[in-house]
Amino acid sequence: MDKIVKRILSPSKEYKVEIIKRHDGLYTTEVSRWIEWDDDYAYEFWSPTKQGLSLIDTEERAIKIGIEQLKEYSGELID
Repeated sequence: MDKIVKRILSPSKEYKVEIIKRHDGLYTTEVSRWIEWDDDYAYEFWSPTKQGLSLIDTEERAIKIGIEQLKEYSGELID
């Protein structure tokens, strides 16, 4: 079973990246955006924006790639 090992939020908290350890021991990433609909309902959820298509061998490398993806999608500076 896949397991989320790290979750990183953008400074605005509008985007997040999850570092996922797969059942085979490799890692992947998933970038999501926070969506709020204020019309008739108070409907809020994380919408996946990009699921990692590459497999990454170490958690450290997956975190670096995830941070770069978060910068790309959010347009924010992330340390």
